[in-house]
Amino acid sequence: MADLKEIIALAIKKADSSMFNEDYAKQAAAVIQAVQKAGYEIVPVRPPEGLLPFVHDNMPFGRLRPSELVTQLYTLMVTNVRRFDK
Repeated sequence: MADLKEIIALAIKKADSSMFNEDYAKQAAAVIQAVQKAGYEIVPVRPPEGLLPFVHDNMPFGRLRPSELVTQLYTLMVTNVRRFDK
């Protein structure tokens, strides 16, 4: 994956090239879009209310290696965090 600092810097540069009329909301949206396009997601440090019950209800079942279970749970949490982050 690309360097996150470089992704953010390029997104800000592309979003608003003017010297005086800077649109910070446009820059922020461009950064979020660039970060997601690069395969990252911005998530809160603590899970929002509702996420853990959702993950519990949607946990993979069956015989999984611990590493596979952790990978699937991580992916389930990260891809659904925006649904509950309000």
